[in-house]
Amino acid sequence: MSDFLIKILKDLVSFKSITPNDDGAIDYCSEFLSNLGFSCTKLRFENVSNLYAKLRDFKKNLCFAGHLDVVPPLEGWSFSPFALTSANGRLYGRGTNDMKGPLSACFAAVSDFLQNNNPEFSISFILTSDEEVMGDNGTKRVIEFLKEKRESITGCVLCESCSPGCSGEYIKIGCKGSLNIDLHSSGNQCHVVNSKGLGNHIHKFIELLHFFSTYKFDDGSENFSPTNLEVTSIDVGNNVRNIISPYASAKINIRFNDLWNFEMLENFIKLRLDKNTTAFFERFGNPFIGAKKEFIEFLQAAITKENRKPEIGTSGGNSDALFIKEITDVVEIGSPIKNAHIINEYIDIQDLIKLQKIYTAILDNFHDY
Repeated sequence: MSDFLIKILKDLVSFKSITPNDDGAIDYCSEFLSNLGFSCTKLRFENVSNLYAKLRDFKKNLCFAGHLDVVPPLEGWSFSPFALTSANGRLYGRGTNDMKGPLSACFAAVSDFLQNNNPEFSISFILTSDEEVMGDNGTKRVIEFLKEKRESITGCVLCESCSPGCSGEYIKIGCKGSLNIDLHSSGNQCHVVNSKGLGNHIHKFIELLHFFSTYKFDDGSENFSPTNLEVTSIDVGNNVRNIISPYASAKINIRFNDLWNFEMLENFIKLRLDKNTTAFFERFGNPFIGAKKEFIEFLQAAITKENRKPEIGTSGGNSDALFIKEITDVVEIGSPIKNAHIINEYIDIQDLIKLQKIYTAILDNFHDY
């Protein structure tokens, strides 16, 4: 592996860029890309720093996108989260996998590509520092800015951790929809010995949650796996054993495919609530396929020249592809998702090397797209 790639990742990991504070990482990327000849536009929306960088002004524009923010490093680390550590064939540090590692590989690929080529297409970057909370002042606002400027992007590769096993084996072409639900149940507060007479609404609430969590919504569709509901939190606000709380609540998330929509799911929930239970809904993105067949096939062919032919799919969580798809074809190509957000987050050195080669292959072949 080149010392240059290691230096980029070491520099990026050193920024304590916990969402939404970029801690100077956006300035670093702006300076790095400016030195390669990119025109850099820093975009500050509220408390979030973003960057749109573009090299030259051709009709064809290959964009790479990503985020520099990371989730907080909770207790239990064996290494300093914000100092790159090499051990056992791995590089440790917060963001090495999600997604400062993939971005470092992309920066190194672009740098090497420009030393040996004079492309007749533009290369651009969309970078943000609030992706981990999918905020309103990051990529979403950058896309609004690009729409106003009528900026044209031919296709975008989001350097997101998304592969189930190793780098380059998977192209994520879309995502399920997401619906958050807060359920609230109310009943009588009473001593446990009086529950038979006054009733225990918590028992009925548990039965309702069991029904939701075991319900089979569908068998999946052509591009998406089956719709899935998960109960993520249950609370009755009670720390004693001999009182039945008058209050119970639960948080639910449904990841749904294109056989459903928000209205259908919300009605499904409402029809099964009793008089003591209410539901509050938060909609977050419909299911989508983010790219045309031609762009996906181009990327498969380019990657296959450096690696085995990647599979395509829609598994995994939400990303800024949700916003980028509004202006161009977008897919995700990055590191193994299993290593994201964990204690002692890491990326295998071989995965990082492979990513640089894959991004280089995309650049090398884009003139034919």
